[in-house]
Amino acid sequence: MNEEIHTAAIRRITRILATMRAPGSPVRAMHSANRAEAPAPPPALDITHTDGEALSRHVAQGRIERLGRSLYIERRDATAGGDHEQYEQSILREVRRVLENGCGSAWFSHSTAALLHGAWTYRMPRLVHVTHAVNPHVDSDEASIVRRHHTSLPQRDRDQVGGVPVTTKERTLVDCVRTLPTAAALVVCDSLFRGGADPREVDRLMSTSKGKRGIVQARRILELCDPRAGSPGESVARLAAVDAGLPRPECQIEAPTRSGSYYVDLGWEDLKVAVEFDGDVKYSGGEYGDPEAARRAELARQRALEREGWIVIRVRWEDLADLDELGARVRAAYWAALWRRRAA
Repeated sequence: MNEEIHTAAIRRITRILATMRAPGSPVRAMHSANRAEAPAPPPALDITHTDGEALSRHVAQGRIERLGRSLYIERRDATAGGDHEQYEQSILREVRRVLENGCGSAWFSHSTAALLHGAWTYRMPRLVHVTHAVNPHVDSDEASIVRRHHTSLPQRDRDQVGGVPVTTKERTLVDCVRTLPTAAALVVCDSLFRGGADPREVDRLMSTSKGKRGIVQARRILELCDPRAGSPGESVARLAAVDAGLPRPECQIEAPTRSGSYYVDLGWEDLKVAVEFDGDVKYSGGEYGDPEAARRAELARQRALEREGWIVIRVRWEDLADLDELGARVRAAYWAALWRRRAA
């Protein structure tokens, strides 16, 4: 029975991906990598002809950063990007350190591989995962954030991204949905399927993982997965709705209005309930255009939807800090729409 649960979820995900790939599909453009470029570990600087005094001066000036013996990188200011950018840069620095110390028969895995594959990440534990095919030798001064795993890793589960050894997208996905916190696991699952993970291979790995730690959570994450999610926030909002006792919402619902058709992020078409996630990026200016114009367009969109009877719940990043409260908001709108339909 348990195998049937994950297989049914895989079939549903396969159908969604086929729809996304179909010529003329309005969501075809969404079937792509999640970032323009996958994050890469910073390159090690060539210090062959640099004396120790100069290196110390550059470190003191904040131009370069020492990661270990004879290992330096250019310092990058990640503070402007907030906590998430700082998290990613700290992981990538440690990846470089592990690479320079020698990987041997080892591949970056779990959440670290997800990041290197270019997947979205959300509130990840600050850990660098390395999976070894042989029992690893661990240096006594190794950073405490490195987690080493010793397990069989067949050739078909091995890959490279930019020359960096990683587990395949499919193996990474299964490792993540088994071991990450629920919200983080769902974000990675949506993202890796969206970025090209093969559902058939995930199906195989799930079947061979029967009885492993976290497999029950993994099955649930696959049941909730939807590669059409347009951002990590949409994935987490979907989780909040389901945890509030609601049916799994659909993603990218076409909503015709007198002003034209819109696609709402997620919701329930039969009840005309829409959950719209407002990421800060659309209001950030630059390549995204005038922020005020973006806000006006968003307001016009909402009014057009409401004229057609839609209830629109707007969600921002700060709302994700309390998923119970967010779920209660969505549940209240869902029940209001349900009573409205019954009273009609």
